[in-house]
Amino acid sequence: MTARCVVLPKGINVGGHNRVPMAELRPKLAEAGYTDPVTILQSGNIIVTADQPDDAPGPTSVAAAVAASVQQLLADEFDVHVPCVARTAAEIEAILERNPLRHLADDGSRYLVNFLSDEPSPVAVRELTEADHTPEVLHVEGSEAYVWAPDGIKALRLTYAHLERHFGVTATARNWNTLERIAAKL
Repeated sequence: MTARCVVLPKGINVGGHNRVPMAELRPKLAEAGYTDPVTILQSGNIIVTADQPDDAPGPTSVAAAVAASVQQLLADEFDVHVPCVARTAAEIEAILERNPLRHLADDGSRYLVNFLSDEPSPVAVRELTEADHTPEVLHVEGSEAYVWAPDGIKALRLTYAHLERHFGVTATARNWNTLERIAAKL
């Protein structure tokens, strides 16, 4: 059995740092045993098909294994050391379907999904969601934190770095427009 996974490296090809040429990455992913490797945009959004062991406890563990493997590949092949977070194709589709801030978010470039490496503690979630972040809106569900930033990303206070510090996890964010582009390639 196979699983289609989306790997979201944190901070590659941003401002000239952590350069990974996408045209070189795709064949390296294939050499590593992934089939149908696709990259979307230059920020390193990666889609691969991975073998799912019959004894794998669930799709999330497959995504976590793929994230760790791609993280190591980036380090070995490109000397780029960044954390990676991954979700299965089904999880990405469910995120888009849920869209918990659809009643507010009317601009996909200002609507972020922060992908967290682990589900934060309920206490940490409650502390952050009950705080006033006006005009920004935060909604946390499982290991995703949705942020509506009506004043734009440059003015954002609920950054992935802020979420990482508060929740004690790794986070990487993609805006809604990018997520829809990723889903279109699944």
